[in-house]
Amino acid sequence: MKSVIIVGAGMGGLAAALRLQHLGFRVTVFEKQDRPCGHRNVIEENGFRVDTGPTILVMKETFEKTYRDIGLDINQRLQLVRLDPNYRVYYHDGTHLDLYNSMARLSAEVERIEPGTTERPFRFIGEGAKKYELSMDFVERNYDRITDLANPAAGLRLVRTGSYQNLYRQVSSFFKTDKLRKAFTFHSMFLGLSPFDALAMYSLITYVDLVEGMYFPMGGIYSIIEDMVKIAGERGVSICTGRAVEQILVRDGRAVGVRLASGEELAADIVVSNADLPYTYRKLIPADQRRDYTDSRLDAMSYACSRYILYLGIDRTYDHLQHQALCFSEDYQANLDAIFKSKTLPADPSFHLNAPSITDPSLAPPSHTLLYILAPMPNLQSVIDWDAAVPVVRENLLGKLERLVDPDIRRHIVWQREYRPADWETNFNAVYGTAFGSLSHGFFQSSYFRPHNKARDIGNLYFVGQGTYPGIGMPMVHISARLLAERLETER
Repeated sequence: MKSVIIVGAGMGGLAAALRLQHLGFRVTVFEKQDRPCGHRNVIEENGFRVDTGPTILVMKETFEKTYRDIGLDINQRLQLVRLDPNYRVYYHDGTHLDLYNSMARLSAEVERIEPGTTERPFRFIGEGAKKYELSMDFVERNYDRITDLANPAAGLRLVRTGSYQNLYRQVSSFFKTDKLRKAFTFHSMFLGLSPFDALAMYSLITYVDLVEGMYFPMGGIYSIIEDMVKIAGERGVSICTGRAVEQILVRDGRAVGVRLASGEELAADIVVSNADLPYTYRKLIPADQRRDYTDSRLDAMSYACSRYILYLGIDRTYDHLQHQALCFSEDYQANLDAIFKSKTLPADPSFHLNAPSITDPSLAPPSHTLLYILAPMPNLQSVIDWDAAVPVVRENLLGKLERLVDPDIRRHIVWQREYRPADWETNFNAVYGTAFGSLSHGFFQSSYFRPHNKARDIGNLYFVGQGTYPGIGMPMVHISARLLAERLETER
């Protein structure tokens, strides 16, 4: 039985562990945190329980497939509640738009904002469906050589769907008002890309959200991690928390095991890194063993943005809130340019407002509300003094919550925590404090051009998670684990 050591117990590492154990590998996972997590950690304090990473599940089928492929049914193990609407979108002038799953209700909302556009959401979603079908040809596969990317039929569809065009400009051909353009382009932010720079291909994310739906697992996203850990324990996967990997051992050009921070060395036939790929190469592999990803090459890559998160426990409830909302600044482009171009502190940040206790009251004490406020921010390649900037950002966000949620909200805060950009780097080894996966999804960091799940310069070294293909997001991480397992099964 071949032995596998996995570095990192994030969702990708756990999904890979379950799949590889099912294939007959002996699997050990090392995690530096005191509990399995990766970016998808949880805070449990004062009766509140809140996810630190993603808050909503999309592309549910990818999660179902992970469980199904190891002989289980996720729907029998976890309660997944579909949200409707997916989001409430708040605008600076006090108006709002609800993004419903129902096309009839969505069209009515769009018509209310921009009269004469009743049929346009149908056209937009139809075009998104074509892009989704096209993209999956490139997503659900392993790559070995650039000719694997060659697909004349897919290339023709790329042209016909305009997937190579600019996202914001293409959406603007469907909707004329600033409000609707904001509502139907923000999804690229989850890939670490500004809608003003992203490919139109990524409107497929809007399609997936609206058509396949968004789900909330009762107990929060971390309940999925907990269930995967339980399955791993039942099946003999060893998960070692509080034990950081200091180095991947390489001898004669092949990975042969790991050295822990304690100094202990452990041998393995195969090493899989679930840590951010740039971190893996910079920190875990000696420079003299690296040919493909030198420091200069890693420096030249494009990195995703970071985020500031404010967690609030409120001693009252609010009937007017939806489970999740987006709050847009008036000058959408100025906000995004500050994050992605000038890498300066946004003067008027847009933010994501999540109130998971609306769907699952157990996440807060009785008659309390849990709020999660996320504002995208420049990563640590900026020169921002975050000690000085964070109080400004926090005050800005609280001022907006006073207008949107409760004018007296400050008096009702009974618990609070925050995550700054530097915390993502310190706690999760995220290079430059990136918080949406390390490497952004520009054309030359996607598909074949994204780092592969098999190291080219070091034998027996593999990768899983957001740093390799297909890329950022929990569904992509589950697909990443499947592609890794397929590769290792073929190669053994």
